[in-house]
Amino acid sequence: MSQLDKQKDEEVDLGSLFKTIGKGFQNLFNAIGKFFMSIFNLLILAMVFIRNNAIKLSVSIVLGVLIGLVLDIMLPKQYSSTMIVEPNFKSAQQLYKNVEYYHELVKQKDSVLLAGALNISVGEAAKLKGFYIDPIKNENEKYELFDKFINEVDTATVSRIDIKEFKKGFTDYDYRYHRIKVKSLSNSIFEKLSEPIVNSVESNPYFKNQKKINDQNLLQNEKVLLKSLSEVDTLRNIYNEVLITEAKKAETGTNITLAQGAKRTNELELFNESLELNKDLISNNKAKAETTDILNVVSTFSKVGVKERNITKKYTFLLGVGFGLLMLMFILFRQLNRYLKNYKNSDN
Repeated sequence: MSQLDKQKDEEVDLGSLFKTIGKGFQNLFNAIGKFFMSIFNLLILAMVFIRNNAIKLSVSIVLGVLIGLVLDIMLPKQYSSTMIVEPNFKSAQQLYKNVEYYHELVKQKDSVLLAGALNISVGEAAKLKGFYIDPIKNENEKYELFDKFINEVDTATVSRIDIKEFKKGFTDYDYRYHRIKVKSLSNSIFEKLSEPIVNSVESNPYFKNQKKINDQNLLQNEKVLLKSLSEVDTLRNIYNEVLITEAKKAETGTNITLAQGAKRTNELELFNESLELNKDLISNNKAKAETTDILNVVSTFSKVGVKERNITKKYTFLLGVGFGLLMLMFILFRQLNRYLKNYKNSDN
């Protein structure tokens, strides 16, 4: 085959390739165009449907809103209050179980058991409408705990766990602060609930034992730190006295200068050691303050609750939307029924 024939064949192949690519792009753009046209047609059909049935839908929604408004006015008002706590000694899981237990008693309308658990009257317990708990989420806590984790474990363990794996194992119980919310028909019961909820965790023998051991460890650590700090201060005083004594001497010479330099270096090391011990003592005191209680109460329930203002939970909203959806389903069902009848008649 001549060189000219080969060149013509290559040009034909390239031409076919470009045509194929061009058809592919054309088909792609046509498909995208049809997709958007289908969406546009659906929107037009939806708008036509709403226009043709606007009166029916509007009447049903307004009717639902009016009935819901009457119910919201007639039914007793609900109030709510929140308490923020900080669990210690991994007691968050127990706290969650206790709150869920109270909520379950409310759902079962078991006012007697609920009253006994919360140390309130049966009448007050009957007015409680729900107990809820959730963590106050802070992403920085995950990184802080991971940093603490890698400082406590060996290098081999750290190499097998990265921050992503650590975050996967992070649960709601691991957050530092948690929010407890109570709903009630009574506006003056919330203040009575703080102590029973806290005591339900504080009275747990396991956590009481954990706190006892923690207190003993912190106390022992404080004694060791104070003793070490006293010994370091004593050594610093001795070095200072030696330096002052040698400074009064009129002797000069390289050997003495070097010795004084060594003493100053030792005194500086002792000063740094004293600073570190003071930092450890401050950390120890901070740990004592943070673990004074099994469950630290950051903010307690308010004396007077606030009205529930969530519009999505009011009957005005729920019945308005519900009546509208029911009317919509009714209209669609009628049109489907009419279509099936016409389809059956057309077959006959």
